[in-house]
Amino acid sequence: MPRDVTTPAARPADSELPLAVLVRPYRRRWRLVLATLGVAWLGAAAALFIPQREYTASVMLAAVPNARTSALSGGLSAILGSAQLGGVQSTPYFIAKLILLRSVIMQVASERVADARGGTVIERVLEERAPIKPGRVEPAMRKAVTAEVDKQTGLITVGTTLPDSAVARFITRRLTESASATFVRVSRAQASSQRTAQAERVDSAQRQLRRAEERSRGFASSNRSFTLFSEASVVRRELEREVNNAQTVYSQARADYETAVARELEETPAVVVVDSIPSRLLPDPRHAPLKLVLASVLALLVVTLILWSQREFQDPSRASLTEAADGSLRVERPMSERVASGD
Repeated sequence: MPRDVTTPAARPADSELPLAVLVRPYRRRWRLVLATLGVAWLGAAAALFIPQREYTASVMLAAVPNARTSALSGGLSAILGSAQLGGVQSTPYFIAKLILLRSVIMQVASERVADARGGTVIERVLEERAPIKPGRVEPAMRKAVTAEVDKQTGLITVGTTLPDSAVARFITRRLTESASATFVRVSRAQASSQRTAQAERVDSAQRQLRRAEERSRGFASSNRSFTLFSEASVVRRELEREVNNAQTVYSQARADYETAVARELEETPAVVVVDSIPSRLLPDPRHAPLKLVLASVLALLVVTLILWSQREFQDPSRASLTEAADGSLRVERPMSERVASGD
């Protein structure tokens, strides 16, 4: 027997849900919303207050350029001068690399902290007593230390972030000093090698000059007089050019030798302090409002996914009609309404 079913007139299709439909699930499941927000806020509070407050001891440095390099003019002479002086120059990026060098970090980590608590730097950083595995030293130090270079100004910022402000100060200061000492040592070693090479170059140029002068004296003693355009006149001009060239080479070699000796003896520091460590370190900000906002957003996202999985955002006016086993029609409702009604 055919069933007489009367359905209301279909509304025009709308691709967007009304605002009331979007807000209704949150109002209906307010206990779930509050519980999720509470858990998120508790997690944010634990992340804020359980870890120890950290302090950052930072210093701003400026690289000291080599006096002879800065005195060179631009263009080809600057390129030639840099080639003669070698590749070790106190540039900001080179100094930043020296500060984070493995040997420098390990040297600072093994030093003892001169305060009442005592102990080495790595023991204070890890808050453990010796012995400490060598494989843990470098990662722990690199996690606490940073070295950044400002591309616009060329200034170097060295910082150490630790819960112990005294150790943070000590590490930053010793890293700066060790990097400067390492640069001076490397520069002297390079200058010593250049001095040895330039000494051999000076000896070679001096021997060539002496041979050219002897040939010129021999020609002059055997040819006391000759005509202006004779063959002897041409030979004399060639010998004079040879002596002049040998003299130029010897003068240049001698100047480079003196430069290498001066670089070996100089004690110019690699960096100078532009902004020193403050006398009083303040703890790093916790950023509590930002973390609470992020926790709230994450909690609302979780609640939205739960409600969406339970079809809570379905518009009741567009709920689909389903036919039961007995032939009757019923409206499919959201799961929360079914639970509330006991269906």
